[in-house]
Amino acid sequence: STASMSPAEIVEARRRHLRPVGGNTVVDAVARRLLARGVDAHEPSVSSVVHSIRGKRVAVVDGAIGERERRRVAERFIKLTGSSAQSGWHREKASDLSLDHNAMAKDMPYEECDGAALSVVRSLAPHFFERCAPELPVWVTRCSIYMQTFIDIDEAHEDRSHDSKGFSVTAIWYPNERWHAHWGGETVFLSGSSADAELLLPVLPKPGRLLLFDSEISHMAKPAAAIAEPFRPAAVSHVSLPSTRTTGNRYSFVLRTLCSTKSVDDLLHEFDTSPRDSKLSRSEATALFRYLEIDRVDGALQRLTRIASGSRGATVDDLKRFFDVRDAGDAPRDPSFGAAMGNDTTPIAMNKVRA
Repeated sequence: STASMSPAEIVEARRRHLRPVGGNTVVDAVARRLLARGVDAHEPSVSSVVHSIRGKRVAVVDGAIGERERRRVAERFIKLTGSSAQSGWHREKASDLSLDHNAMAKDMPYEECDGAALSVVRSLAPHFFERCAPELPVWVTRCSIYMQTFIDIDEAHEDRSHDSKGFSVTAIWYPNERWHAHWGGETVFLSGSSADAELLLPVLPKPGRLLLFDSEISHMAKPAAAIAEPFRPAAVSHVSLPSTRTTGNRYSFVLRTLCSTKSVDDLLHEFDTSPRDSKLSRSEATALFRYLEIDRVDGALQRLTRIASGSRGATVDDLKRFFDVRDAGDAPRDPSFGAAMGNDTTPIAMNKVRA
């Protein structure tokens, strides 16, 4: 019994209990076992290396989204007043298995889904994911802006499984004007989605930061602190109309992308019901886009029609322009990301890959 023992005697008794025959303690054995598996060295910045979680990659690229583009998206879709401050938002679940709605979402028009951010994703994805190739199509199935308040609790989830259509990559960039570490709001990656899962990698929603990862990795968004101020409040405001409340919120622009398993030629031949003309009619293009799970089919059709210059049917070259596919002899898609994103003073530091 330890009832009559002093604290020092209790500690000594427990220490002796841990010492088995042979003189080595259980503590020593645990320490040796941990050290035998190596040391997990954390870099000073999450964007200085490519991360691997159970063999699936996560890449954090700072400077991918230029300040001009970040500001344009924030002012057009987030920092709004009047009726537009409320319109377009809906509650959404993290996944079909979620018990509650986790955040506010605003689905983006097609031109935003197939815009500047996708161009950067198309350029970066082949560097980080072996199943993404520059000569194969990459497209967005859906894109949305998410607004998560300090009381919205996300749940661990995976976005999509890979299938015969393509390798799924989730791309997230953050339109916040500023972000401090003590505000929280991290996108976190976990060892799984069970109750005993471990948090493995947190990524802060810093302005213009782009996050690319294998969509099969379990992840979730942590709520921001109530004191978070992602956008600077106006110095003077006489506006009495309703306005977007940004304090205590975090914002993210999410693109769900697929790297195709088929070439543009294969897709055209599969959906061209009249092989003699080697063109896709409007109905055939519609069938193709629905097969690819593109959410905004009408917008995709309008863009393809513009590329084809209104001709009766889209050729393989038109489809390559639509998907921005590069052949072996073509020039690089965009050697200067900062300039493409409207900020030619913000260079990208390409990350070295850690296996």
